[in-house]
Amino acid sequence: MTIKTTYLLLYNTLSSTLWLRIFLSVIAILLSPTPPTTDTSHAPLRSATNVYPHLEPITRWTQTLAITEILHAATGLTRAPVTTTFTQVFTRCVQVWAVNYQYPSPTASSPAYAALLLAWSAADAVRYAYFGFLLAGMSVDGVKWLRYSLFIVLYPVGIGRAGVFYFCLVLYVPGAFMMYSYMLKQRRKALKRE
Repeated sequence: MTIKTTYLLLYNTLSSTLWLRIFLSVIAILLSPTPPTTDTSHAPLRSATNVYPHLEPITRWTQTLAITEILHAATGLTRAPVTTTFTQVFTRCVQVWAVNYQYPSPTASSPAYAALLLAWSAADAVRYAYFGFLLAGMSVDGVKWLRYSLFIVLYPVGIGRAGVFYFCLVLYVPGAFMMYSYMLKQRRKALKRE
């Protein structure tokens, strides 16, 4: 195994593990019992508001780690297109640093934050696991299918909704069409090879 392959295998394993941890933590928080009150109509909302204080720092730093992927693409370490890699990483970094971190109160009180983390973490845990399996010389058809299919549902959820995430949407929407189109093309190409 070359140094390049070893490095990329370690990077993808670490990234998959971090995103899987975030995904499982969001699920655990959302499923955890909420303190009893007389008003049970907002119990799921109270669980969602617990996501931010527990997961914001690890999510911010896990996403920041992805900046290395721009360097990977730019230097030819990976075959990923620089433009699409930059678009995804930059907009997510803006989201975690300029919106979520800078405006904790509105972000923490919005159930959109939990939805965003579920979408990002599910997609990235699978994506990095898929690349890790490829680098290890393994072929896992189920993971491949998930890698090239989950985005259909998760991209719109991960982009978020108006309100707290309006600023990010202004940045994200122009790139969303490009990213979604790119992933559909990649899906056709990857799943056609079988």
